Amino acid sequence: MKISSTYLFDSSLKNIQSTQSDVSRSREKIASGKSLTRASDDTSKLRNIETLQSNLKKIDSFDSNLSYLKDRLKLEESVLGSASDILIRLKELALQAANDTLMATDRDIIAAEAKNLRDELLSIANTRDVEGNYVFGGSRTEILPFKKDDVTGAVEYQGDNRQTRIQISGTREMAKNRDGQSIFEGASRTKRTYQLAGFEGEGDYNFQIGERLIQLKVGAGTAEEVAAEFNTQLKRNGVSGTASVRHKETISPGTITAYNGAVTISDGTNSVALDFSAGDPGNIDTLISNIRSAPGYGDLLFTVDKAANGVDIEYNWKEAGSGYELETVTVGTLASYTGLTIGDGTNSITPTVPGGGFASVDALVTAIQSATNYASLDFTVSKASNGTDIEYLWKKPGIQTGTATYTAAGITNEAIASSTLGPEKARVSYTASVSSGSAPGITASGGSDVYAVTLTGEDSLATDGVKITPEISATTPLTVRLQEDEKDNIDYFSVLQDFVNALSSNDRGQIGRAVSEITGVQEQLSVTMGDVGSSLNNVDRQSGINSDVRLQIDQLLASERDLDYAKAVTQFNQEIVRLEATQASFARIAQLSLFQYLS
Repeated sequence: MKISSTYLFDSSLKNIQSTQSDVSRSREKIASGKSLTRASDDTSKLRNIETLQSNLKKIDSFDSNLSYLKDRLKLEESVLGSASDILIRLKELALQAANDTLMATDRDIIAAEAKNLRDELLSIANTRDVEGNYVFGGSRTEILPFKKDDVTGAVEYQGDNRQTRIQISGTREMAKNRDGQSIFEGASRTKRTYQLAGFEGEGDYNFQIGERLIQLKVGAGTAEEVAAEFNTQLKRNGVSGTASVRHKETISPGTITAYNGAVTISDGTNSVALDFSAGDPGNIDTLISNIRSAPGYGDLLFTVDKAANGVDIEYNWKEAGSGYELETVTVGTLASYTGLTIGDGTNSITPTVPGGGFASVDALVTAIQSATNYASLDFTVSKASNGTDIEYLWKKPGIQTGTATYTAAGITNEAIASSTLGPEKARVSYTASVSSGSAPGITASGGSDVYAVTLTGEDSLATDGVKITPEISATTPLTVRLQEDEKDNIDYFSVLQDFVNALSSNDRGQIGRAVSEITGVQEQLSVTMGDVGSSLNNVDRQSGINSDVRLQIDQLLASERDLDYAKAVTQFNQEIVRLEATQASFARIAQLSLFQYLS
């Protein structure tokens, strides 16, 4: 094989250049301290390095979120701690105000401080962070969370209950905001309605509420006056509650299995009619069920119920009080009507008037009751007992503020006469058709008053009265029966406002209730503060986890990216020796010539 001098020189030059390139790369790695100085050095290692660097950037983002959360939670912890201190002070004031020895002027002084504390709590509820965002408005961070009405003093929550969450690790996220309703949560106010029985006319009576013994004297006044005496005694005993009176009629329906025709029930103006000609109802439960499902039952001023003895029927008047305003209208010449408008001062109806007017009062009443929006009137319309007039019976008891009107076109309208309809036996009726030979035995009692006491808050336990012997005379214990039990959720600032109002009005019962309710909202706030503290601990723990992960990634990144100096220097020295040897060899070979061997 022939080897030319040109090939020899070229081959040697390439060896020298390759070795110089290796030396240059080693020198560059040693100078930079990196195992890779360009992407082509090792693509697999470069991909690993980029993945690790991306993970480090994620950790940086998580740490930034954790730092934000920590600052936010510390702010919440601080302001809620202030709110807790204020509630503790309000509770102290409530306990102080509940003392029976305090005068009204003393409670006025306490009310002034309580009002200032309430306003301070409102300011806390509207706290902003360093960026100007409201802390307790949910996701609506730019809107005032709790807005106070300048007229009524009521506070309305304008935020929402949505949570915004941010990542704190690859698999974990936390809420970065809180809604004000869950933090400033109100109290549950129990309201129980008790029915008192055992009244036997005038006399001295008693019943118990918790450990309090309520004594009252029932005189010869009206039912409303007796209820007023109830309320006076409740307030005097520091009980938060009100008393009301409803009227009751007891009906003996007779032999129900003998019914063979019409049954009519009336409150004196409105009536309900049933037909048992096809068969008797069989028992009192079926009879009452049929009455309640009959047309017009809802217009009656009382409900129809089964008496406690399981035999009689009770008419229990729907509204407290016993006076219903009744308007009597003289309708004039019905045949001359060309138009008609009826109103209650707010709503009005225009019944259809046929050509030639109305043939009778019954036809007039039917047209009125069939008119559009008749149900919206505040009274019912029916034919009067004299058969020639009509009556407006107002649906609510007491003196009415609305003005009843009756305007008939084509006649001169007569004046409307007003009177008061009480739940009297003379106005209440119960009639039934029975088979011949069977004594119906239908009777109605003279009516009685049902006293209901509605209690709220902690004083919501009423018990039967006890027989005692006071200095004046013995009192009769009343029987107490729970009629209704319900709970209302009272918002946070209403609890505080009710407390201020109770202090201003010197209402011991409401003050006693406030002690319980303020204790409740304070306990709820303590739970929230515990949740904030727990979130802070979670942030600290996650920060520690992220630090450990960062350390591991840094170690892996160092192993992939950083240069092994000992190995690199050794390799560099070897490459220098190889370069020098290559250069020396080329110098020796370049001096050789074929002519030196031809002589």
